[in-house]
Amino acid sequence: MKVEMANLDGERIHDLLGSSITPLPVVLISTVGEDGIHNAAPFSLITPVCWKPPIICASFGLRKGQKKDTTRNIEFSKDFVVNLMDETLIKPTFQAAADYPSSVDEIKEVGLTAIPADKVKSPRIAESQISLECRLVQSLELGEGENFRSVIFGEVVLMHVRDELWAAGRIQVSQLRAVGRLGIEWFCKTEEIFEMRPPKV
Repeated sequence: MKVEMANLDGERIHDLLGSSITPLPVVLISTVGEDGIHNAAPFSLITPVCWKPPIICASFGLRKGQKKDTTRNIEFSKDFVVNLMDETLIKPTFQAAADYPSSVDEIKEVGLTAIPADKVKSPRIAESQISLECRLVQSLELGEGENFRSVIFGEVVLMHVRDELWAAGRIQVSQLRAVGRLGIEWFCKTEEIFEMRPPKV
């Protein structure tokens, strides 16, 4: 099977790429608006792009033809927090994707807790396993119309890790209860993992 991307609409391409470059991490990105109202939304199009400086990249589309609250808030505050939620909190995480008015604090609305970050204006979420405080480095705008995307690059300036996940100076990934996205409506849990070491020549 060969699939010519030029013949597909954005939703179909989203499904195909999300099902082939997988699993994608499911995170809640928390922000604050000019009015001081907190926002949280789940995203899976997010990835580290370099290590020093530690830069991550996230991509946001439109909602009803307008930039999402997350995008507008990042443009205002110049920062955001990436929160890795565990599998027990996946329902409130996805509830935050509902089309709430911008006047609603989604973190509170879905039963989670916003707490102050140390180095950025945006709040972090108390229940998260790991939180990455990020400062905006660069923003790009790609595509037009319904295919418009804001691509955000943020530098991780501080990482919060739950104490039970930290040992010997490292995150104990075997203890993470992360959720991955496998496609439009398919997800996975990190229950079975294995270790491989680089081969020596």
